[in-house]
This record gives sequence, C-alpha cells and structure tokens, in this order.
Amino acid sequence: MKGNQIKNSNWHERENEQPRYFKTNEYLHFDETVIESHKVASLSFHMEEYERLVYTETIACDEAKKVTVGLVIRGNDLEEINYKVAFYNEADVCVDVYSHNVVAEVTPQFKRVCVTYPVPNGACYLKVGWEFKGINTGITLFNPSVQLMD
Repeated sequence: MKGNQIKNSNWHERENEQPRYFKTNEYLHFDETVIESHKVASLSFHMEEYERLVYTETIACDEAKKVTVGLVIRGNDLEEINYKVAFYNEADVCVDVYSHNVVAEVTPQFKRVCVTYPVPNGACYLKVGWEFKGINTGITLFNPSVQLMD
C-alpha cells in the first residue's frame, strides 16, 4: 500500500479561501480549527442543497489494483454523502465512475470512513471527489485521502 496520494491533505495552504488543489461550490466552510495538524471543514444544509469537494489534481493509478478513498468525518441528520472516483485511460477517456453513499457509516463522533474500489483495466489515472446532497444538518470533515494498493 502506498501513502496518501493527495497533496495538501491538511488544508494549510489557502487560495481564495479554499485550500490549494481543491474546489467546491463554496458552501463548504474551511475553518481555522486544527485537529491532529489538519484544518477542518464544515457544512450545514437545512434545506435541499448540493455541495462537492473536488480534488483538482489527477492521480496516476496504472499499476494499482485497488484505490481506497477516505475522509475523517462526523455528522448528524444526514441525507446523502457520496465518495466518487472517475477513472481515465491514456486517451483521456473516462473508462468508469464509481460512487458510494457512506451516510450510514457517518456518526456524531469523528472517524475515518473509507471506500475501496477496484481499478478498471486500462485506467491510467483517476480523479476523486465527495458530494453532499439534500438536507445535512451538520458535517465536519478533514484529512481527505486516496491510497493505491497493488
């Protein structure tokens, strides 16, 4: 297993109030709170809304067999939180997209919630993101990770 493939997973570098290498729809608030040397982000929807956290860099995966995507997260009164990974081949064509709703695994206490996907044949890089849909009363998250496994 290789280390975290995400650059700036601690969110200390900032560009226009968002950490370098990440983009959102700007509902997600990057706090000054630090836990285990990582800044945290928070989100609260009291009516149907949509937010995403997208890692803007591509991650090479041509020799990996599996990829594990994770966040340290806590929340309450949650509707939908999807972990999404899109795989691309050498011609920059999307060969597959995986999405998994992890809301059943999120509790009011912080814990690392991960999802593992197989790397499709022919994939040479991936893009990763997290989606927050519907009414989500309170979410706090930090330390996004992508781990490649042989």
